[in-house]
Amino acid sequence: MKTVVLGVGAVGSVAADLLANSEEFDSVVLADIDLEKAQKMEKRIANDKVSSMKLDATNVERMAQAFKGVDLVLNNVIPRFNFAIMDACLMAKASYADMASDIFLSKEKPGEIVKEPPVQYQARKYSDAYEKAGIIGMLGIGCDPGVANIFARMGADRLDQVKEILVRDGDNGYVEGYDFAPMWSPETLIEEVLMPPMIYGNGAYRKIEPFSGKEEFDYPAPVGKLPVYNVDHEEQETLPTYIGEVLGKGCDYCDFKIGLGDDHVNAIKTIGMLGLDSMEKIDVKGVKVAPRDVVAAALPDPASLGDRARGDLAIGTITKGVKDGKDAGYYIYTSMNHQDGWKKYHHSATAYTVGAPLVIGAILFAQGKIDQKGVFPPEMLDPQPFVDMLPRFGMNCIVKKL
Repeated sequence: MKTVVLGVGAVGSVAADLLANSEEFDSVVLADIDLEKAQKMEKRIANDKVSSMKLDATNVERMAQAFKGVDLVLNNVIPRFNFAIMDACLMAKASYADMASDIFLSKEKPGEIVKEPPVQYQARKYSDAYEKAGIIGMLGIGCDPGVANIFARMGADRLDQVKEILVRDGDNGYVEGYDFAPMWSPETLIEEVLMPPMIYGNGAYRKIEPFSGKEEFDYPAPVGKLPVYNVDHEEQETLPTYIGEVLGKGCDYCDFKIGLGDDHVNAIKTIGMLGLDSMEKIDVKGVKVAPRDVVAAALPDPASLGDRARGDLAIGTITKGVKDGKDAGYYIYTSMNHQDGWKKYHHSATAYTVGAPLVIGAILFAQGKIDQKGVFPPEMLDPQPFVDMLPRFGMNCIVKKL
């Protein structure tokens, strides 16, 4: 099979590394708007089936040409280009997978009900056309979203009825030499944390205030207790509908919370307070620039931080409900040490735990083990083949009965 890895940043480089050593793909094209970056990655991998090319994610026609004859396109660029890439895949009849969706599309204010969450809109917009074209679109096949959704499905499958789904992302990691250095896309981090989070409750999706729901969550050792906040994310935009309605398990409440230290919270709040999160271009001494692009450019490239990352992460899902008439629940999570990730895979644990699940999805697709049609989120996958493949890529799945 042939695949295009579009975007070779922190996560794209993980996907490129792993796919180059897979039996399922005999051609891996590394595509990036920065050709030098793609060529550098090609040279580092040093595998005959890997090639590189320059590709702009805003140019649909050019992407469609590049995707002709490709079986699967792995989208590793920031989510605001998703629709353009999906359009190009449809034109080329190439299947599609990404790790994140453009949740910024939701414009509701805190307290307002969200009629159609952005991820569900993305699925609806393309599903019929993709199915008709004989291709699929896998949305959010990373860690969270991705593995977290699959863990929620695992928990739901063990219950007769689901009442509550809580996704919890914890990381006590830091980067030596930096006071503030996100280990994934700074633009995505700023966007997710500053925008009003979405939760599901009382039969509706609704927005709440940014930095709401602060509490202490006790992650498995060695991560330990961290302050967590509601953050807008993809999981709570799909799990209540797909697990609750499509799979018929029900769901009364769902949210996503991430561990954020005080320094990170203060830095991100300051960025928002100064308007540096804006994507609207302003004039700076005769040059039009978007403030958020300036912030991202001023921060270190996440792909360059792996060797200096320290600490551990634990990402998982708590699914509670009823089994045989009694309350029951499961906490299912994956964990990794940043230094172990670097020593074993030459990537930070943050990047690796997102890129590896994307590759697992690609391999299952190549093996014919994903038979869903159209466009769908991770919880619509059969979780067992996915979870069975996690150890092949050095990831664990720990199940705790509550």
